[in-house]
Amino acid sequence: MSRPPEATLDRGFRIAYPMGLVICVAWPLALQLMLGSAFRPGAAPAEAIGELGYTFTGLVCASAFFVTWRWRRVRAGFRTVATERRMRVLIQETLLYSCLFELSSLYGLFYFALGGPMAERYSRGFIALTTIMFFVFVPRLQAWREAAQGK
Repeated sequence: MSRPPEATLDRGFRIAYPMGLVICVAWPLALQLMLGSAFRPGAAPAEAIGELGYTFTGLVCASAFFVTWRWRRVRAGFRTVATERRMRVLIQETLLYSCLFELSSLYGLFYFALGGPMAERYSRGFIALTTIMFFVFVPRLQAWREAAQGK
């Protein structure tokens, strides 16, 4: 007996979204709490670290643009995906987006470790961006359902 297509999407979403929440919400929250106590800033040349901070900002923006571009492509072709593969695509895409957004937290830790100008402020900003981007860019279940119907 096969499941209705919506049940498959629901199940995939119930698997992938909580994993994304752990990657993009729980872990960055833990990092925010550990910053300053478990991790200590280093001391590196301020100019070089400042330039690295701009590079990290660009990479964070690039990941948001990439996820937006990829979601449009996935959404456009999701209706043609075989029903039994839809759950796998949903899980795969949600986890890919979550991992790309998690890179922002890693940039924040790296920036803090190097001890750039105002290291703690910028590091916390990079870490917070992970959660914000997850809630803004990762498609919800309704978006997946609409994509499956070709809307």
